[in-house]
Amino acid sequence: MYRGARMAQMIMEKERSDVALLTSDRSVWYSVDANLLSSDLSQKFHMTFFDPASEEFLNNSTVLSNSMCLQTYYAIASTFLSIFMSKTNINGFLNRGGMFMFSRHQFKEFLDFPDDWIAGDKLILDLGAGDGGVTSVLSEFYSTVHVTEMSQVMQWRLQQKGFKLLPADAWANTHNKYNLVCALNLLDRHFSPKMLLRDLYKVTSESNCLLMMAVVLPVKQYVEFNPSSRSTTAETYLPVKGKTFEEQANSIVENVFKPAGFELVRWTRVPYLCEGDLNRAYYSLDDAVFLLRPVAREVSDSEETPEGYQNVRTEEL
Repeated sequence: MYRGARMAQMIMEKERSDVALLTSDRSVWYSVDANLLSSDLSQKFHMTFFDPASEEFLNNSTVLSNSMCLQTYYAIASTFLSIFMSKTNINGFLNRGGMFMFSRHQFKEFLDFPDDWIAGDKLILDLGAGDGGVTSVLSEFYSTVHVTEMSQVMQWRLQQKGFKLLPADAWANTHNKYNLVCALNLLDRHFSPKMLLRDLYKVTSESNCLLMMAVVLPVKQYVEFNPSSRSTTAETYLPVKGKTFEEQANSIVENVFKPAGFELVRWTRVPYLCEGDLNRAYYSLDDAVFLLRPVAREVSDSEETPEGYQNVRTEEL
């Protein structure tokens, strides 16, 4: 009887949570307080809006979330698989936890593609592509898609979708000429943000192309895949200051992107949505998406850690 009452309570709590989530004001996902932005970021902000594709993702997520049999299977399987697999590998194996950042229409507007855009001769690189859900949107505008991914299970998923997999430790030395490079929600998950930015500058400069980078704000660094350590701590802290979304957006442009050799072209705010589970219809994080251009700078690959960066080991001492 107790278990039955507990289950009924959980179902009622989830129903209340779902109603609150699905009737919430979606406009706050995309808006910013211009008064808290620098003049540069205020002028270059591109407003994005909730659209039918975003609605479709939420509706599908709700259906999956409300499937008690499916969610129970996920819960039991995840508990067992967690003994010997990482969370990312588990999601890839179970084909769950799909992500959504932007629709085809939202991406087209943000990149400002002309009406006569031809995808057939375009090449894109998507770093840390996960299961390829977001990459699939990008692939509608670029016929050839190169990807990297640390999770072996996610690599399998990406190859299933027809994307060309590059070595995660050698993509910067392939000398391909790209039309766009993407690093979406990777900077705060990379074991060496400094190295990642250096390699991104190298590849975008050689390709004479733009970089699209997304970062969840506020920044919370966490490393799941570290090739040289089991530590979940990055080698360096990103020098991002401020408490609000806008303050951190200002800081990451001034203290991270500019010192790394990039100038801001435009940026936007979108929700980083994830499929729900037994507890919630969906999950959402605040994502800042930056379109950046590499500019000339006088530095070398052997440069010291840029001003503002903190070596983790030194700081922890």
